This record gives sequence, structure tokens and C-alpha cells, in this order.
Amino acid sequence: MENLKVLPIEKYTGTGVNRKDFTYKIEWELDCFGGIKGGSSYKFGIYKCNSRPKERKGYKYDEDNKYAWVENYNPNGSYIDVYEEIRDRICRVAEAASGENVDYDEIQNIALGDAFKWKVAFLYSRKRLVPVYQKEALNTAIQRLGVLFDDKEITIANLQKALMFYYTEHKEDYDDDICKFGTHIWLLGSSDLSQSNQIIKYGAPGTGKTYTAKLEAEEFFRIWKLDAHNDKVEFHEHYNFVQFHPSYSYEDFIEGIKPVMEGGKTELKLTNGIFKSFCKKAAKYEIWLLKNGIIQPNEKNKQINDIKVKEVREYKQTEGYPFEIPETAKDDEPVTKYIPPFFFVIDEINRADLSRVFGELMYCLEYRGYEGRIKTQYSKLELEDSFFYKDEKGENWFFIPHNVYIIGTMNTIDRSIESFDFALRRRFLWQRIDPNKSVLQNYFEKEEGGSEIGEYIIPRWENLNKAIAKHSLLGPDYQIGHSYLMKLDRYRECTKTSYQDVVWQNHILPILEEYFRGMGGDAANNIAELKNIFCAREKKVKK
Repeated sequence: MENLKVLPIEKYTGTGVNRKDFTYKIEWELDCFGGIKGGSSYKFGIYKCNSRPKERKGYKYDEDNKYAWVENYNPNGSYIDVYEEIRDRICRVAEAASGENVDYDEIQNIALGDAFKWKVAFLYSRKRLVPVYQKEALNTAIQRLGVLFDDKEITIANLQKALMFYYTEHKEDYDDDICKFGTHIWLLGSSDLSQSNQIIKYGAPGTGKTYTAKLEAEEFFRIWKLDAHNDKVEFHEHYNFVQFHPSYSYEDFIEGIKPVMEGGKTELKLTNGIFKSFCKKAAKYEIWLLKNGIIQPNEKNKQINDIKVKEVREYKQTEGYPFEIPETAKDDEPVTKYIPPFFFVIDEINRADLSRVFGELMYCLEYRGYEGRIKTQYSKLELEDSFFYKDEKGENWFFIPHNVYIIGTMNTIDRSIESFDFALRRRFLWQRIDPNKSVLQNYFEKEEGGSEIGEYIIPRWENLNKAIAKHSLLGPDYQIGHSYLMKLDRYRECTKTSYQDVVWQNHILPILEEYFRGMGGDAANNIAELKNIFCAREKKVKK
């Protein structure tokens, strides 16, 4: 605390590689205590610049010393005066968090950026706060947990109080580890995987839908490993990816008769498709429970979500026992906690004839596990190596196990979107992914020499998307995704204006030409108007 009170500005913020300053550590090196990455560096109140930032109302810049800051902290002061005011407020946050009791309301009332000040508060609180600093995530987590929340005003302080009360009552469930609780809260509050195992991510092209799908799956899996105390499984063994296209079929996805080479001869043989093979691997836990009579399909209280750890442990010496249940697991915990998740990502899901590809799977998507079992089209031709689950009568069944997460991605402008009929739509949770300014800011700030380019090109990209969203022939679904601007690795030698030009010519122009093809109207004139917005030089950009 004493060091914080006299921290010089040079140790508070900096630039370049090998940084060791306070704000860099808060944002990048202490990510295990809750993330605040991305967004503008103004969240720290004042920051060191590589180059002059774009002029904005309410912000100031010192040309000689290269510092930019938020004017409100000290409207008439120098950068040193502003920094000293910010440092004083940070010290007050630290004192409010480190006292005998955390003073939530005092922290809430100190005027600093929310994410920044609450992370500082956590670091000085001796782990007496939840390491999640986004109000929306905290509020969503509270709703999903069913935590009693009586406060009329939804503030981070009130949400923190409610969640810390919940944590003190349930800390044993989290091994008395507030960071483990924090990851659980973040996942509940920010990931749709916590509320549905069938999700469609949709939006404009280039918004990172496929990338986000894998990233969320990896994070969900990482948290599961922590909760289950299981370090023997790897994500890549529980993840599969396929891209649909117009010729994709049921035989590719579920099963079909295909030519195979055996003994140097070509034979036609019933072969499992990619999804059925994936489900067979994921279902080994559920199938083992069925074969050993622990799951009893005809009894209401003997379904997979009813089975406790104690019931499974009694069969530990049984052949084929698939579970990795730690000794510390409680007997009354649900065994599903220790069944690993599997993730199946379908890119461009709407480009195939979905009724033909999924076939009778529509029922399995509605009812998971043995309850939703079906006979596949080729079930009577099944051989031993293509069986999924054979019951006591010798009948072969297929089902989608409870631990399989299906994530589809689709571009909303794709003309094949109508293939997603209403019966299939209602079986998925829909999540819109829009162009994300924070992703771009984070990208350019991390790349060497990227800050200046980012500050120059991002406002033009925003203006372009505003124009596209309002365009009579286009609309919000036609906006340019952030990934179209993330090309620094290809154009390292570019200045900010040459980067602007090459991104337009090589990446944005072709997709706009495709958009306007067949729409009628004057395509050339429409594109020229949009080019003037994106390729505007300094004096043409609205401030």
C-alpha cells in the first residue's frame, strides 16, 4: 500500500515490449484473477502513447511527454496533476478493499473505470471479492444460480455482496477457492454453453463465430477439468469440427454404405459417419451406466441426472469402468459432474440440406440420452463394429449423449439460410455475434506498431458499418466483421494510410461487390460511396 501511494507515473503506465508497469500487470499478467483485456487504454485514466491519439472531446494529450488522459480527473491540470488524482483514487479503492470489512459502497462510489477499479479492489481484498468485474456477467450468473437479490439498484457492489454471501455458504463446493468460484461465475454469466448444449452462433461474415465457438468450448472444458480435478484428458480429444456444404449428406454425418478396402479388395460396407462416431466416443459413460443397470430407463428417479457418485463408486472394479472420480468427491454429488464434455462444431451449418443430413436426429436433438433413442435408417444392417448401443433384447439404438455440445455457425446473409426450418430452429439457442470494436482495439494494441494504425482505421470501419446498416439495399447483417481488418501479419511494412488502402482493395471491396451483385440499383455508385467513408483521410473523418 505504501509503495502504491508513491508510485511514479513511469511505473504506472508505459509502452513497448518487456513492460513491467502497473497497468500492464493488471491487464495482462494477472489475468488469472479475472480478465479486463481489451477496450481503450483510457480505462486506466491516463496512459503512455506511442503516437498521438485521435482527438476526442473530453480527452487531453501532452505532446512533449506522450501521455493521454481523461479530462474529468482534473480539467485544468497537467498530466502529473491528473496522474496524482488517479493514483489517489486507486489508493482509496485499495484501502476500502483491504480493511477489516470490504467497503463495497465506497469502492462503487470512487470514480474510476469499473473493470479496472474492481480488479484493483480484488487484488487488495485478500480474496474477499469475486474476480469478475462485468456487471452484466455478474447479474446473469446470479439469475442462473437462483441467488436471492433484494437490492433495488443493480450495481457491481450489490452484485458482489450477494455473490460473496452465496460463496461463504457454498465455499466447500469450490474447494474454498475464490478464483475457482470466479471462473464458474464468469462461465455462468458469459457463456451460453452453461445453459444449452445446442447453440447457433449467427451474424455478419468475419465476426469470428467459428473462432469464438472453439474458444468458448476450450474455456468451458478447462473449467470442467478444474471442477472435476481431472488432468488426464485433453481438449483436442473431446473436440471435432466439420464444415457443411450443399453436397453434405446423412451418409457423411450419421451412417451409410460406402466403399472400403479390405484384403486388397473394394467392398461396400455400412460405415459410421463423423457425428455418430463422435457420439459413440462421448457416450461410453452413459452406455456403461446403462449396461450396469445404474441408469434404469423405465424408472423416473434412475435417469443420468439422478445418479450420485456413491452409486457409481460401488462398481469401480467392474470391467470397463470409465470414470475418473477423485477421492475428494462427495458421495451425494451428481456423477454428471465427472463426465467430461465433448464439443462438435458445425461450421456453415445452414449450407447443407439440414433435413436430409439430420434425418431422424430431430428427435434426438429434442430428447437427449437413452430417452431420445432412435432407430437409424440403416439400423437393420448394423454389424458389431458399427453398433452404437445394443439393449438386452439385442436391438441396436442410437442417441445423442447428454455430454455432447453441438455448436453451429452461420452467416445471416447466406442465401441458404431458409434451409433452417422452424422445427430445427427451436431446438437451438441462438446467439448473435456482431462486429466487435474491443476485439480490434485489443488486436492492434498487442501488435508491434499497431496502435497508430488501429487508432486511425477503427473509426473509419465504424463509420462504414453505420452506413451499411442504414443502407436501403443492405442492413445490419451485411456489416464488415472485425476480422477483415486483422491483417497486420500480411502487411507489416504498411503505413496507416497504405494499410487502409490495401485492406479496402483486397478484403472489403470483394465482399461488397458480392453483396451488391444481383440486388439491382447502381452497384458501382453504392460501392464508391462506401469507399469514400472507409478510405477517408484525416480531415474527412467525423469526430
